[in-house]
Amino acid sequence: MKKISILAFLALSFGAQAQFSPKEIKALKKEGKAITITKDIYGVPHVYAKTDGQAVFGMSYVQCEEFFDKLEGSLISRLGRQSEVDGESAVYKDLWSRIYTDSTRAKALYKESPKWLQKLCDGFAGGVNLYLITHPQVKPKLIKRVEPWMCLMNNIPALGGSNLDEADFVALYSKKAPRFTSYAPMDEAREFQEPAGSNGWAIAPSRTKNKNAMLLINPHSEFYGRIEIQVVSEEGLNSYGAPFIGQFSLFQGFNEYLGWMHPVSLSDGKDLYAETVEQKDGKYFYKYNGESRAVDSTEITVPYKQGDKLLTKKFTVYRTHHGPVVSILNKKWVTLKTVDGSIDLLAMHWEKMKAKNFDQFKASMDKRVMTGSNVVYADRDGNIAYWHGNFVPKKDPALNWKRPVDGSTDATEWKGIYSLDEIPNYKNPANGWLQNCNSTVLYATGPFDSLMSQKPSYMFPDGQTPRAMNAVRVLEKIKDATIDDIVAAAHDTYLPNAARFIPNLVCAYEGMETRSPELAGPIEALKSWNFHTDTSSIATTLAVMWIEKVIELDVAKLEKPYTNEERYSVTNGAAVSTENLTARQLVDAFKTVVIDLTKDFGTWKVSWGSINRYQRNGENELASDSKKSWAVPATPGYLGSLNAYVSRKGPKTKNRYGATGNTFVAVVEFGKELKAKTILTGGSSSDPKSPHFTDQVDGYINNKYKDIYFYKKDVLANAEKTYHPGE
Repeated sequence: MKKISILAFLALSFGAQAQFSPKEIKALKKEGKAITITKDIYGVPHVYAKTDGQAVFGMSYVQCEEFFDKLEGSLISRLGRQSEVDGESAVYKDLWSRIYTDSTRAKALYKESPKWLQKLCDGFAGGVNLYLITHPQVKPKLIKRVEPWMCLMNNIPALGGSNLDEADFVALYSKKAPRFTSYAPMDEAREFQEPAGSNGWAIAPSRTKNKNAMLLINPHSEFYGRIEIQVVSEEGLNSYGAPFIGQFSLFQGFNEYLGWMHPVSLSDGKDLYAETVEQKDGKYFYKYNGESRAVDSTEITVPYKQGDKLLTKKFTVYRTHHGPVVSILNKKWVTLKTVDGSIDLLAMHWEKMKAKNFDQFKASMDKRVMTGSNVVYADRDGNIAYWHGNFVPKKDPALNWKRPVDGSTDATEWKGIYSLDEIPNYKNPANGWLQNCNSTVLYATGPFDSLMSQKPSYMFPDGQTPRAMNAVRVLEKIKDATIDDIVAAAHDTYLPNAARFIPNLVCAYEGMETRSPELAGPIEALKSWNFHTDTSSIATTLAVMWIEKVIELDVAKLEKPYTNEERYSVTNGAAVSTENLTARQLVDAFKTVVIDLTKDFGTWKVSWGSINRYQRNGENELASDSKKSWAVPATPGYLGSLNAYVSRKGPKTKNRYGATGNTFVAVVEFGKELKAKTILTGGSSSDPKSPHFTDQVDGYINNKYKDIYFYKKDVLANAEKTYHPGE
């Protein structure tokens, strides 16, 4: 194992490029002066520029102002260099990234990109670099200079979203004995945490007061990883929304003409293949259509930090024509096949931001390179639309695509890609609304769609989440809706999965020959409950904690080896069930809840708001029961709470504090003049000293969204600060 000093390695990595020349500094500062950033009274930045590239420059500069550590972390991860910061524990995370891309390939992709896209990449790099130049007090962990080609390292598939578990990948490349029990082993620390998701609704003019189409944008993700921003240029750009930190497109957002929402989807665009491999004369071969093919191999070196030294690990990575080998299951190598479209993916997300009508938006989506996301759409012409998935390959519907398929035959190959009109989709349905809450398309318009159900089942493996059940329930009642009506509907307090499963618990308890007397009171509290959450509700506390236990039991009963896709359907509430659990299991799980509450608080009579708290802390500060916090009525989405709020106990807390759930939420009305209301978790600033650190907390908790400033005259009339990047 070769050793070199960190300083020597950094010198080799960056060399002269780590320093900016006077000419570069002058050029970046000049570019910064051509861009104007106005922050309004909520701290929301509005970037105005002559070109799209300059608008991106301003956006990346703002991202650095609020979340430089997260932006750098995103780049480090995509570059496959996390172990240079975190040490050996991140080596296999880096290996995963490097299997899919590297700097050489990214540089080539940048050169292949159209000039307009190169300018966007240039702008992103320029904004970050100017920030570094003008903020010498900021000490990057690793990235001292951003290059435009780094934007093209954007198509690394999420390991968890590929039906794999990191431990299986590690077992393969560390040459440890593979595990045959599960791709996603039980992990009690994370099992009852709701996975990432989203709610997307589109409401047609027939259902709204002003006869304009409306859109609900409601992503659920980890708190404080998004900003709310508007980017405007003289090249036709005028978009408002939420980018992921470290990226320059607004993944969720809208412009004056239309809006888009991308809920997480299980629509299958990544597949695992079980390869039959044998070794001959020191080389590996895999069987395919009765013949032997050589397994390709490449060597990847991953550097990692250990103390003040930088060590390296070398790996031989294997591939078949399906893709890289990512695990071993039952003595077969498992490869992962997915789409490779880095340039088109960047282009698609930018072009949609500048689209002005349905046809232009659909043309951007028709690149069909996005995996793992659905599309919910509304526009000023009154159209609403929905596509279930985007990149969806044609496959044999008789096979189980949730598990690895046989890689030794061409019968399992993809047979082309479905068009946007061939995948499950709707445009202007007669019922007047569309919804997707990480759920099956079969209830997107309310009643079961028997015609849609005739499509191949691998197109919609998603279950019907309780959030989707709730969405259907509230949207069916929508009539003459205003923006405030949609906000209220999106915060409906009914919990469908509580209504489904609490009666089963009550029945199980009452059917016991010998009942535990200490459960009599808690059971009565549940029997008298109306299944609506509230901060004063004791029943909500009991129900949330009990459903968490049921989810753990359901995951443990999944057929092994199970995949992340199957686990996701349980933990998001779609496949939660009490049918395969005994009455004793249900009651014992509830008894554990009562014991835990009594242990922590001296009683089981604990109101939901007293332990379900919102608290925003500074970077690296832990939640504390002694610090200021706010009561929150919302619950995790797996109970059906549309206003998803996942809280958890901290290392030293008895109360639960929010960690994931609603982040940037917007309700948009597309009339002759655009109107929208939004809320952002806590506030627009990441600085605890800023008034915008927690100035949106009340609105976040109590459904009081702020009116946004979209038109420049309104922005200027409500400006708090105006400046140029670099000042």
